[in-house]
Amino acid sequence: MLSAVAKLSSMEGFELYIFSFGFAGFDECSLAARAIVIAEFILGLLLALNVYPRLIKCLTALSLAGFSAFLIWRAFLGDTESCHCMGDIADMNPVQSLIKNAVLFLLLAFIWKDHGKTMSRQPLVTLVSITLTAAAVFMMSPPDFYHRTRTDSHDLSADAFRPVADSLGLSNGRRAVCFYSATCEHCRHCASKMAGIIRRHDIPSDSVYVLFMQTHVNQDSVSVAFYSEHGEGLELAYSYLHPYEFIPLTDGAMPIVVLMQDGEVVKEYDYTTIDEKELASFFNR
Repeated sequence: MLSAVAKLSSMEGFELYIFSFGFAGFDECSLAARAIVIAEFILGLLLALNVYPRLIKCLTALSLAGFSAFLIWRAFLGDTESCHCMGDIADMNPVQSLIKNAVLFLLLAFIWKDHGKTMSRQPLVTLVSITLTAAAVFMMSPPDFYHRTRTDSHDLSADAFRPVADSLGLSNGRRAVCFYSATCEHCRHCASKMAGIIRRHDIPSDSVYVLFMQTHVNQDSVSVAFYSEHGEGLELAYSYLHPYEFIPLTDGAMPIVVLMQDGEVVKEYDYTTIDEKELASFFNR
C-alpha cells in the first residue's frame, strides 16, 4: 500500500519510466501505471483486512515474483537508475528493490499458514475496495488523455515568435519547437516524454528544436546536464532566450511544444496535452 501511494504521489515519473522501455504508446503506459498502483493498493488492503486470505496471499506472492523477475532483468543489464518502486520518496535501484522484495517474501512466508479470522461479506468488501481505490487514483491523477479532451493550449504569442523563428532558421519545413526552463520539473518530464516519442516513431531529431529560458550565466553547461539527465540519450539542437524575451513569448507558461510548418504554428501543446499519435502523424505523413 505504501509503494502504491508513493508511486501515485510521483505518477509523472512512474509513467515516464514505463514509457521509456518503448513497449507501448504513452497513453497505454499511463493506464498501465495506474493499473499497477490500483492492484498494489488493493492487494495490500485486502491482505490487511484478511479478505480471501489464501487467494490474496497467492496473488501477493505472484506479484512479488513478477516484480522481482523484472528487477533481476534490469540488474543483469547493469541498470543502476531508480526503478520507481517507491516513487520519488525513496530512490532505490534494482538491487536495493530486490532486497526489499526478499524481506517482503520472508514476511509473507511468516503469515502464509495463519489465515486468522476472515471478514464477513467478503465479496462486498472486495468490490467496494476496488471501486473506491480505482476512483480515487483516477480522480487524484487523471491520465493525460483526459486533459487532452478538455483543454487546448494557446499560450504562445505566435506573431511575436515569428521573427525569432526566422532568426533561428526554423521557418522552413516541419518543426517541433520546445520551450523549456532547465529548472522546471514539468519541463524535465516533458523532455523525457518528447525523447521517448522521438525514438519510438523515428522522428528526425534535427526537426526538433529546444528554446531554453536562460536561468544561469553558463547556460550551455546547464543545458548539457539537462539533456544528460532527462533527454533519454538525445541531444537536440538548442538556443536560449533571456527571461525578458522568453516570458512574453510564452505568457509565462512552460513547458510548451509547438508544431510549425514553414514558419506557421500548426498546433500547440502543454505537458499534459501532448498527443503522441498527432506528433508522429505530423512528421511521418
